[in-house]
Amino acid sequence: MNVMVVDDEPLLRFHLQKLLTDLWDEAEQVICVGSGVEAVERINEVDVHTVFLDIKMPGMSGVETAGVLRDMGFSGNLVFVTAYDQHALEAFEHEAVDYLLKPVHGDRLYQCIERLRKRDERTVKYELDAAQLKRLMPVAGSSELRWINATRGQQVHVIRLDDVCCFIAEDKYTTVVTENGEFLIRKTIKELTETLDVDQFWRIHRAIIVQVGRISRVERDEEGHYEVFMDGIGRRLPVSRSNAHLFKQM
Repeated sequence: MNVMVVDDEPLLRFHLQKLLTDLWDEAEQVICVGSGVEAVERINEVDVHTVFLDIKMPGMSGVETAGVLRDMGFSGNLVFVTAYDQHALEAFEHEAVDYLLKPVHGDRLYQCIERLRKRDERTVKYELDAAQLKRLMPVAGSSELRWINATRGQQVHVIRLDDVCCFIAEDKYTTVVTENGEFLIRKTIKELTETLDVDQFWRIHRAIIVQVGRISRVERDEEGHYEVFMDGIGRRLPVSRSNAHLFKQM
């Protein structure tokens, strides 16, 4: 489980990193970055469970960073850490789990960690209950997804799944990219991942799913970053580090 600390003050970053390492046994890695911009750049490289965000930062504030992360599809936990308590309402508008005041003390941080643990337990229980309910529900015909209803302007288009090149999460919508143009749907990338055939569609990035059969080539740069080139649409799509393993045997 990965945790990210975002704070422009190095000593405070180190202090919180040490506390989290000491108090949160489940945290395998505590990643520290010095700005909201760097957090946005790094968030897709690894799966992050919780982001601890300082609010008062130069450039992009913690609240602004939270908004960008949510728009990118980040569904993990957000915890705000600040010396100012007047931003609490803004924090919780971004579905923050907790709001810590500086200086952060171990006992208060431990309370936050316990809250995050209970949240994880509720999520696991919900997913188990949902899976059990799905097994008990009668199956009416095939559940395989073959068609998608998507919009373009004021029109609704019925698109064959085989015609989809890729799905790209953008703002509150997901763009369906085909050789005949782009369309919008309200399903999130996470929801699509749970529905699509994993042998036909690969999630190569937190915000991108591609149809494997429409990949023309994959390129790797000197720093080890992969890019996917898609047939028919002339687009190159980034592969996050956490999904690079999909192409390492190709």
